[in-house]
Amino acid sequence: MYFLELQTSDMHAALGRLLDQTRVAGLRLVAVSARAEANECRISASIDIDDRDVIDRLARRVDALFCIDAIEVRGECQCPNPTSCVTP
Repeated sequence: MYFLELQTSDMHAALGRLLDQTRVAGLRLVAVSARAEANECRISASIDIDDRDVIDRLARRVDALFCIDAIEVRGECQCPNPTSCVTP
């Protein structure tokens, strides 16, 4: 399981791109959350896959299609419940 976190100023556009690109890549989303504060939004997604290269390609596609301020990819979480590791 990998965790992808995006920072952007346009939550709706970035979330739409993330969902679309995840669907096109055939990936399974375990959880998605979005939080907006002032002019910044943070979108977190848990993706059920064990291939880091696939996640890196997804991050590059999302960033190329829409200007994302920052992208962070984290590997498997040590938490007993994977959804509890996603930023609320």
